[in-house]
Amino acid sequence: MFGPYEIDYNLQSFLDILGLTQGITLGFLLLLLNYKHHRSTFFLGLYLLLFSLKLAYFIPKGLNLEHTFPELFLLPFNFSWLLFPVFFVYTQKISVFSDKKIKFWVLYPGLASFALQVLIYFQPYSVKLLIADSPMYKLVFTFLGIFYAWTIGIWNLILLKKHKIEVENTFSSIEYKVLHWARFFLIYSITTSIIIHLLYFLSPQNYFFKIIFSIIDLIAIYWVAINGIKQRDVLSVLPKNITKENNADSSTQRIDIPMYSNESHNNFMKEIDKYVKESECFTQKELTIIDLAENLNVHPKRISTTINSVLCQNFNNYINELRIKKAQALLKSKSSKKLSIEGIGQEVGFQSKSAFYSAFKKFTGTTPTKYKEKNRL
Repeated sequence: MFGPYEIDYNLQSFLDILGLTQGITLGFLLLLLNYKHHRSTFFLGLYLLLFSLKLAYFIPKGLNLEHTFPELFLLPFNFSWLLFPVFFVYTQKISVFSDKKIKFWVLYPGLASFALQVLIYFQPYSVKLLIADSPMYKLVFTFLGIFYAWTIGIWNLILLKKHKIEVENTFSSIEYKVLHWARFFLIYSITTSIIIHLLYFLSPQNYFFKIIFSIIDLIAIYWVAINGIKQRDVLSVLPKNITKENNADSSTQRIDIPMYSNESHNNFMKEIDKYVKESECFTQKELTIIDLAENLNVHPKRISTTINSVLCQNFNNYINELRIKKAQALLKSKSSKKLSIEGIGQEVGFQSKSAFYSAFKKFTGTTPTKYKEKNRL
């Protein structure tokens, strides 16, 4: 047992301090990387800083320092109202919707919450004790904050689902563009948040639970930092004049594509198919539907609508299927002996071995290696 003025050194506080220092360091690194090599990491860096400072809210209590240092009591770092909205803004800025108006207003409740916490923090210690024990404080900074965070988190998942559909209808290579890591991170964050609050209400003083909470926070910090450093802005692969034109179109008027009959769709699909196969443009690693639209002199939406309607596929699957058919032909040919499996993948337009293997298995049910062995001449 520890007296009220003895520091309680423990594993939970050590993990929280580790998370605080690592998170602040990585957060500043992401801030410095902002706009370097097409990476909009400012809001992700801000997210990491806020997430790490949130740990400073709990560390004084874990170390039993609040009685000795009253100024550490109720530090204004309860960012339950702000974390999910900041991540929401980040995903907007790196997604295909980055050329649309960013919804910064989702940050306003969190900023108001922070301002209120700062006001409370500068109150006398005795007043802060009363405020901390009041039902209103728990309602505003716990229950309502959690509800708002989960609401924004779910909205973000919906945004990422729309983003995925748009990416698959625009790009032939979608590796690092679909933002799978951000979607899984949100699911992880919402799920663990629910579990943490349930366990806390069941047993607030359970030390084992507190260790679990600290480990969950550390995983989140490293997950965000590693993926944030690797993640490029999705629209950065498009020519600047294209993104500017799209932005101008979206800000001035809605583009309506006229309705076409099934026969028109079928005829246009034949035109698309003929051009793509004859030019073999599908072997271009960064081919987009915009490139195809420019060569066919039509709007990209008409191409995506036609492919969706006639083939019941998105643009990405349509191009990848053609790549796999060419890869199958190469794997059967004598010339394939001179090429590695990875080389064939590169030859037909895939950016990586993993993307090639994944697509090949999807369309053929087997791997390139097994297919080559089975069809060896």
